[in-house]
Amino acid sequence: MFFRVAPRPLHAAVSLSLCVLSGCSQGFYKKWADREVFGIIGKKSQAVAGAEDDTLLDITPPQPVKLEVLIKSSETADFLGKRAFIEKNARVISLADALDFAVHRNRGYLARKETVYLSALDLTLTRQQFGPIVDGGGGVFYTENQVKTGVNNLVRTSTLATDGALTFDYLMKTGARVAMDLTTDFTRFFTGGVRGLSDSRAAVSISQPLLRGAGVLAASEPLRQDERDVLYVIRDFTQYRKDFTVNVATQYFRVLQAREAARNRFVAYKQSLASIERESALAEADLRTQSSLKQIQQSQITYERNWINAVRNYEEQLDDLKIVLGLPVDQRLILAKDELSKLHVVDPQGSLDQAMDTALITRLDLYNERDRVQDNVRRVKIAHQNTLPTVNALAGYQMGTPANNPGLELNPKQRRFSAGLDVDLNLNTKPERNSLRSAQISEQRAERELELAEEQLRSTIRSDWRGLQVARQQYELAQRGLELASKRLEIEEALMEEGRGTARDIVESQDRLITARDLVVSTLIDHVIARLQLWSDMGVLYIEKDGSWVDVLNKEKPKGES
Repeated sequence: MFFRVAPRPLHAAVSLSLCVLSGCSQGFYKKWADREVFGIIGKKSQAVAGAEDDTLLDITPPQPVKLEVLIKSSETADFLGKRAFIEKNARVISLADALDFAVHRNRGYLARKETVYLSALDLTLTRQQFGPIVDGGGGVFYTENQVKTGVNNLVRTSTLATDGALTFDYLMKTGARVAMDLTTDFTRFFTGGVRGLSDSRAAVSISQPLLRGAGVLAASEPLRQDERDVLYVIRDFTQYRKDFTVNVATQYFRVLQAREAARNRFVAYKQSLASIERESALAEADLRTQSSLKQIQQSQITYERNWINAVRNYEEQLDDLKIVLGLPVDQRLILAKDELSKLHVVDPQGSLDQAMDTALITRLDLYNERDRVQDNVRRVKIAHQNTLPTVNALAGYQMGTPANNPGLELNPKQRRFSAGLDVDLNLNTKPERNSLRSAQISEQRAERELELAEEQLRSTIRSDWRGLQVARQQYELAQRGLELASKRLEIEEALMEEGRGTARDIVESQDRLITARDLVVSTLIDHVIARLQLWSDMGVLYIEKDGSWVDVLNKEKPKGES
């Protein structure tokens, strides 16, 4: 009969140790990882324009929102009608506040930051593969043997066996691998004539590729590529910050536009009520026809319907903005109305050709495309090297324990040295041939993708430039249209008072005035957004930590100024 027993006290102690380690060390591992990852990100961010701040050096989840720092609105929004309660005691949020909330609370933005972190976290593991790796382990086993040798004769043997190992592995950037191994097995006999036996050994082995896989280019490619991938993802995030800020500002302004649209339709609705009151009095005096009165009453219903829909649209856009900012949708907010008065029509500096040249120099995604061409060039060289035979130089040294050694001991005289070559002629090179040809085609594709990206960027800048010019013209036309619509309504109202006007002309002039008011606001916002988009596409929209933007071209001082 044979059985192996692990002592219960030892099992309990091991279980308790594992529980303590797994529970109490989470904070330690977090700090350890953060220190290494943020060190990598901080160093590589210095090479990326616009990423020099510490935005990426914190991925802590945001605290519960506190809006007490924002002032409350004391005004009443009559134009919201029965929905006016949505702005009662609402917190006023400016554009700067909105951008600050967005970069600290937007879920997609935080996920992009975590993507950068995870990329750098993967790099730490790759770096470890090219550094010394130490590992160790062991075990202890209690064994009791009981053998029946006669009628009433039992022989019992008890042993305690322990084993342990300490290993060291180091992969150099030249492809050489150094491995060290120290192991020991010790068995102690509690019964019997043997006191104890041990078997210990220490070994060192070195392997160096001479042809295939040799050299820094091939051996360190995984590390080099992961290092560059972290740089790529930092560039992508920095460009994303610019687009994200423009999108948040766009949505903020569109909510303001929706609020103004609701106000304009409320004004039109109130004016239609006044017109009905006036026309009803004139109809009773037989100075207006019933047909004319009914036409104005129909227009009043249309105005009321449009007003109700405009209020609903404003509420929905405001809720969408709250989600983008990471704020509760049931929180009462109102956007700072003076933000519209801050908007101005500003022409871009320089010419279209200068804008395209600037974009080709500053756009971070183009840097990634250019670097990926270099990545594919290296892969072609490595794939060509892999067609060579495998020739590895090997060397090993081992020192062991003397025979029947009763203790833990290593004897230098008990040693063995080996050296040689491991050769694979690689006679079947078709897989390597296919890999080489695939790498060459990937290089061609990368060059075409770079060329396409540059042409698409030129097209984007040209489109932005035209869009900005059109937006300015549309704004100027909207201003002229508002002036004409206001004068026309005044004329039509005067004609109606004199009895020479028609209800149709009044309704039409009111509709044109509403449209003109909306166009003035929308075209001004369109121009501001078009300018921000041009800056972003040119790569000169610098984003601060709080989400605010700075035009780098305006930020730079003229030559000669200190």
